[in-house]
Amino acid sequence: KTAYEIYQCDWSSDVCSSDLIDELILGAAEMKRMVWAVAVHLAAATMMLAASAGSAMADWTWVSTFGPQAAGATGTGSSTVFFNETAKTIRVQFSYSGLTGNPTVGHIHAASTATPYTFSTPNPAVALSFGAGGSTGWSTPVGTSGSYDRTFDVSSLSAAAPTWGGGFKSAHTGLTIEQLNAKFVEYMNSGRAYINIHTASNSNGEIGGFFTVVTP
Repeated sequence: KTAYEIYQCDWSSDVCSSDLIDELILGAAEMKRMVWAVAVHLAAATMMLAASAGSAMADWTWVSTFGPQAAGATGTGSSTVFFNETAKTIRVQFSYSGLTGNPTVGHIHAASTATPYTFSTPNPAVALSFGAGGSTGWSTPVGTSGSYDRTFDVSSLSAAAPTWGGGFKSAHTGLTIEQLNAKFVEYMNSGRAYINIHTASNSNGEIGGFFTVVTP
């Protein structure tokens, strides 16, 4: 029945009333199907946007687990590094516990050689320096356990601190900022970069860990 036919219906007729109810039920069911279809499409679009945003936030992600660097060290921890190639920023996050004393400095070291190495052979240049415990990025109060979270600007060779370490830049003299950034990615992806934390008792590094790539 059309809407007009339903309107003109003789309501004393059981058949007519039944037809109207059937029309209303079918209409409601069709509306539910349409709403559900729209909801499914919206959910899919939201997931695609979220995935795209996540990719834009971190083009590269690396992780590391802290272990003993110095003899007798028992500290532990973990770190994650995110590199946004578009924004040219590197975010360093880590947590630690069980140090023999407060952290005096922390670094990411990156090698300029192709030979696999340990923490001490060779001792590559400092790519990123975190400063002493208690400075920007470190959790407070400073202690044998804590965390760090800071973003570094690697958009140019003359970017203001925090940025690439002077030793890392001088070890790659002549490279553009894009080439220097690419070198860092190369080292991080090939097991030639590590993070460590120093203390007064272990000035060369107490705990540290080599990076492995997670994404892309």
